[in-house]
Amino acid sequence: MKDGSRCSYEHVSRRTTGRRKKDERTNVWRCPHPARGGSDRCLFHLPVDEKDAATVAGALVAVANDPARPSAFIGGQFEALSVASADLESDAPLDLRGSMIHHDLDLRDATVDARLRLDGVSVGGSVFMDRFDARKEVTCRRIQIGGRWVLSEATVGGRLDATDFGADSLIATDATFERGVTFRRGSVESALVVARATFDGPAWFSHTHIGGHLDIGNATCERRLSLAHCRVAGSVTAQSTTVGNGLSLDHVHVGREFDAERLTVAGGIDATTGRFDGDVDCAGLTCTDGQVEFDHSTFRGAAHFDGATITGRRLSFRSARFESGPVSFVRTAVSGDFDLSEVTSSATAAVRVVEGSVGGSVVCNHATFEGELFLSAMRVKRDFDFSDCTVGMLTFGVEVDGRLNFAYTHVTDSAGFRETVVHGPARFTNARFDTDPSLTDATVDGSIAAYNLSVMPADES
Repeated sequence: MKDGSRCSYEHVSRRTTGRRKKDERTNVWRCPHPARGGSDRCLFHLPVDEKDAATVAGALVAVANDPARPSAFIGGQFEALSVASADLESDAPLDLRGSMIHHDLDLRDATVDARLRLDGVSVGGSVFMDRFDARKEVTCRRIQIGGRWVLSEATVGGRLDATDFGADSLIATDATFERGVTFRRGSVESALVVARATFDGPAWFSHTHIGGHLDIGNATCERRLSLAHCRVAGSVTAQSTTVGNGLSLDHVHVGREFDAERLTVAGGIDATTGRFDGDVDCAGLTCTDGQVEFDHSTFRGAAHFDGATITGRRLSFRSARFESGPVSFVRTAVSGDFDLSEVTSSATAAVRVVEGSVGGSVVCNHATFEGELFLSAMRVKRDFDFSDCTVGMLTFGVEVDGRLNFAYTHVTDSAGFRETVVHGPARFTNARFDTDPSLTDATVDGSIAAYNLSVMPADES
């Protein structure tokens, strides 16, 4: 091989151009770097056992900082690659697509001025990006990491796209993503931690499987945050997290606790068809300019929404299932409607609404409360529709400014209307009480319709 000849490495990539898989376009990239003396490959494409890792890393930095040489290393072979604390000042993208790194990739305290491309990179060890400063976009599509991916205190000026990634763990505490991130369709064997991170653009974690816990506590998302279709085997921590343009939790599956105390969201929460196998703590939840929907969700543990403030259109649990543990709404304020239609709660899942206020209507029809439903010191500005329900033990202490509809509802154990005030008409048509209801301090200002009302006194035999 003559000195100065070009590296013979070629990288073939295929991508689909149409709807059918057979419509593919083949691209061939030819390495522009000079071959190593005595070989037909450049230093970056030589087998790892024929070169020194430190020498290769130094050469990569030199090439990246030389404007006369292309900073493309597609399909490179590295034993390990450490450019920690280096300043990579090239205006052209730093391109490592399809590279194989047998051990660690170390970018700690490094600065990259141009776009960084790590698509299809395979790393046998860990990727360290602590305090990494990327001035533009970072793409890591299909990156596979055998160990940890650490982005703590990193700053990414462009968007970070890691679609279809895999890693043992992902740690990005105190990181800043100025145009947001995409961690979609990922697989994380243990923990995914982005506590105290700042996302100035949308943050997408959807369709990701996490074998351990997910921590987004104290994170700030200026735009939308999506955890849709995520499966988390452990717990989720979202304490004091702030989301600026909607939180998506639809089809999420959390294997243990979901701790979202003091969560603040503008633009609403979509948690339809979610599954929560452990306790859910949304105490102090604040949501504005949207609606909070847990429709068709399953709660297998306790659920707490105490002190929540929902100033959007509604708080909805339509067709939700509460399987065990208390369900509490203590001092919860909803400016719009509160929807519990078709809810099913087990005998061990007592539902309690205490000192709550609803600016719109309460819609609770076709629901089943096998255990206790306790409503005390509750204020409803419009109507309360409690028709076609089945309840075990009912305590009804509600002030309703509009109408009360109790038609076709069946109370199987006990019913107490204590300190109940209905300023409009009340309808009890075809309601059924298996024991005498208590009407202590109950007042109805409007008309009462009680046709076919059934009250079965206690058996005195």
